[in-house]
Amino acid sequence: MLPYYPALRAKPGEFAACGRLASRYQGYVCPRFVVPPPTESDPEKGRVPTLDEIAHIMGERLGKSWPHRRAFLDPQLAAAALGDEGVATLFRIARAVNSRLLPVLTIADLTNPARQALIRDGDVRTGIYMDFEEVDPAALVEAVKKAGLRPEHCVLFVDFTGAPLGADFAPAIGEIFDQLDGAARWSKIVYQASAYPDKLPVGANERTLIARAEWTTFQAALKETGVQPDRLAYGDFGADCGRMMFPKGKGGGRPRPHLRYTGKSHTLVIRGSDSGTFTPTMRDVCKQIIESKEYSGRSFSPADDRIWRNAKGLTDTCGDATGWRELNTAHHLVRIVTDLGAMSGIEFKEDAVAEYSEQESLF
Repeated sequence: MLPYYPALRAKPGEFAACGRLASRYQGYVCPRFVVPPPTESDPEKGRVPTLDEIAHIMGERLGKSWPHRRAFLDPQLAAAALGDEGVATLFRIARAVNSRLLPVLTIADLTNPARQALIRDGDVRTGIYMDFEEVDPAALVEAVKKAGLRPEHCVLFVDFTGAPLGADFAPAIGEIFDQLDGAARWSKIVYQASAYPDKLPVGANERTLIARAEWTTFQAALKETGVQPDRLAYGDFGADCGRMMFPKGKGGGRPRPHLRYTGKSHTLVIRGSDSGTFTPTMRDVCKQIIESKEYSGRSFSPADDRIWRNAKGLTDTCGDATGWRELNTAHHLVRIVTDLGAMSGIEFKEDAVAEYSEQESLF
């Protein structure tokens, strides 16, 4: 069932999480980085980037975080604003730092010469994105043929955002898998979904558990399809929701201090106080995580060790909103690779962690 294909917002926190992932996990992750439309303030620049800056920002972050391994770059949310020339520039700059970067195209893109020009040579040449409600195997095969591709060159990303995830919907997913696999032999058929709510599901000083329905639904769908498991792949949206809504204008405002911690069956969401400084607030959030049943232990990932050290007051700061996104994503990536590895009989060695002596309170 590996590699894992997460769809990640192309933000500094997500890129940093990928870049700091241990190499034993990186080899089993193939991210689909989704380029945001030029309407959202960039965390590092503190403003909405210009169209020219978007390409350079993506290239710089790929170069720092994911320069050597295969990845997909999905420009569809920014394509209208960037135009054909802007999208071409985006890929030219990004590929200068990662020659293994592949485009994600829609079926409509397959008839656009400018998008066809993004397709690369190789055993896998492109990704193709489709919404689950718009899957049409015959039309897909015809579009691929007209674009000069063969099915085995293509990774299909089937987005189940908005679907009624659960055991009752699993047969419908299995049927989609069967139809696509019956139409042609694709490189992979990637399921992508998220049960995380569109809006933050907790108020200040609250916590909740969100069932990982995207994961359990995928497992149920595997029992409803005749497609061999090695022909399918799992993807989600990292520790985020599937509806990638980006604010228009500057956005901004005070970040809501919280963490989204992916457990084996649920995501634990803990939000701190909306007043006061962030470091003591986030220390308390981290403390609640390490004391919860969901916590995987310090050695599970560097993010888990950082959460533990934050909770114990062994860090100077607990970071900012970008750092919290990195923690969310970094732990999540290891959690999913570990889960998928267990399905394939692959075990991963955990990290070594430094020992700290803790003085008992005198009061």
